[in-house]
Amino acid sequence: MGLPFATNIANAGFDLIVYDIRPEPVDELVELGAKAASLAREVAEYADIVDIAVQHEEDVEAVLHGPDGLLAGAHPGLIAAIHSSVHPVNMQRIAAEAKEHGVDVLDAQMSGAARGVEAHSLCFMVGGDPAVLEKCRPVLETTAGSIYLLGDVGMGAATKIAQNTMTAMHLLSAIEGFRLAEKAGVDLDVFQEVVRTSFAQSQVADTYLHGRGTRDASWVYYHVLRDALDLGHAYDVPLPGAAACMQALAHSRRKS
Repeated sequence: MGLPFATNIANAGFDLIVYDIRPEPVDELVELGAKAASLAREVAEYADIVDIAVQHEEDVEAVLHGPDGLLAGAHPGLIAAIHSSVHPVNMQRIAAEAKEHGVDVLDAQMSGAARGVEAHSLCFMVGGDPAVLEKCRPVLETTAGSIYLLGDVGMGAATKIAQNTMTAMHLLSAIEGFRLAEKAGVDLDVFQEVVRTSFAQSQVADTYLHGRGTRDASWVYYHVLRDALDLGHAYDVPLPGAAACMQALAHSRRKS
């Protein structure tokens, strides 16, 4: 999602500098007028707002730390908007550490996938200082359809986990419903239309047959549901559905 997000920023006319461990997306963005950095530190030295969109929590740590990391090049007033899925407790720890370097962290989780970025319809679930969000809003609006402020740093991450927990359960219901229909001999293309026009409808189920149902779902929500169960334990909230969903998705295939 980082490349299309940065593309929208460049197309909106912002002064943009980019860094990636892969040269191909950097080359594409340079063609749009962006400057290329060879290290994360160089981005921090140049920019006022840094958007971090990497795949895993450990990648966020790698971007931030070390002699070539973002914090090494930080200047007072720098904002780091973190779009990667990070556990809320770790997001709060990162924000506290960044503050020691004069950096404000915006916990700006994204939902809508790459197609949402390309359609400028992405949902941002934000935790952080409202004033910091307002500084970032023009950049986020290059891609956003909706921007919601949920509270302090960590609340964007918590919201993403709660929202994805519900999405995972919608996915499991679609897997099992389509599996049953298929085994019974139902025309699945027609069944897909039934789903779209009945109370079984959800955004996940709407395109299941030729969308999510064609992909291996066993790993997609594992980390999300793990974090959801961890938060449930911390807040003393029973989440039996999430626990069952985590186990069931690990063994579910539409054609099994």
